[in-house]
Amino acid sequence: MEKDTLETIAQRLDRLEKMMTEVNQQLSWIVEEVVPDIPKDREVAAALRGAEALKNDKRDAHRAKEALDRIFEKMGIPPDFDPGSIEDLRESMRQHGIRAEDNEFSRAIIAEREK
Repeated sequence: MEKDTLETIAQRLDRLEKMMTEVNQQLSWIVEEVVPDIPKDREVAAALRGAEALKNDKRDAHRAKEALDRIFEKMGIPPDFDPGSIEDLRESMRQHGIRAEDNEFSRAIIAEREK
């Protein structure tokens, strides 16, 4: 294999850039044929993608809530159950003599939180 000089590397890079430009153009044509009504304005396209993602997130959140409701029902947890805040849970544990410092896993969590 010949030793590449700066000039040959520059020539190869130039050819690669031209090939990538052609590939990009061909992909653009293919996308336009497959989905002809894509907005040309990047901001409009991004807003549409964002709206679609938000719609999917809401649909997924609804499905997750329904699944959790069914799981809770099978476990005998009423739908109006309020688990309370994490601070209330920590206080209740402390009142019952449970010390996070006594548990290696909890010590690691506390150490990470304090970083």
